[in-house]
Amino acid sequence: MCSAADTPIWEPAKVVAVEQVSTPAKEPDPSCRAVPKGATPPARCRPSALRAEQFWRVTVDVGNKRLVVRPYRPAKLLDALNQDATDYIDPHLTSASSIQVALVSSKAIRLRTDQGQGIAAMVDSQELLSTPVAAPRPQTVATRAASASKVVLLENSDFLELETQEINSKDIGDGAALYSFTGDSSQSRAASNNPVFLVMAESDTATGGNVELSRLQVGRGIRELASAKNRSASSIPIIVTQVSATIRKVNVREPLAPGEYVILLENSHRGFLFAVR
Repeated sequence: MCSAADTPIWEPAKVVAVEQVSTPAKEPDPSCRAVPKGATPPARCRPSALRAEQFWRVTVDVGNKRLVVRPYRPAKLLDALNQDATDYIDPHLTSASSIQVALVSSKAIRLRTDQGQGIAAMVDSQELLSTPVAAPRPQTVATRAASASKVVLLENSDFLELETQEINSKDIGDGAALYSFTGDSSQSRAASNNPVFLVMAESDTATGGNVELSRLQVGRGIRELASAKNRSASSIPIIVTQVSATIRKVNVREPLAPGEYVILLENSHRGFLFAVR
């Protein structure tokens, strides 16, 4: 019989982003090749540590915390004993979904969209959301690194630079802000409604953080969007793949409708703008 202490305490939460992430297979370092035959290789040299990975990453806001987690659900009893649990994502989890979260420990939570037991998730990172969104942030190393990153459109075996502007932010109350960019149309135009982008960082320490694609509202020579807790109300689902230590590839899940768009990088004060015609 379960005690009251074993019953999870569910809290209301909101999904900020749902991304599919891929990492390439790793090459063993020289020390791995020096392991004698028949000897047990160290953990870093085992095939499970070197193989390519593909998993779902979900960002959720619960209370005053923002958690980045990897949901999983073992397919069988034996999988529950295996460290390589099956990666899993609930199809009902989408950006801006209202869900419930149970905090199991500092490294594990449960997510649910109904009144069931939900699905388990490993916590990759967490941050406090006590600072208002519209308040200027200190120029930390991570912020400066993200600001130095750039986004290019990969099209016809060539790279197209996107229009880049500093974000003009205006506090509109209740923790929300209005982001705006001058001009009613971008000269950077995607020829396809299924564009592919590369996020290019100057170093491998600048590749972290969320990538967001949003549609802009246009009027009176200004393109704008509403944002709350660093996530816009017009966010579009994307797939982010880590292709190298400094490069991530971004694909859209569904074709984009004609209009004006912006790509935003976490901890960056710039927007990367383009149009679809």
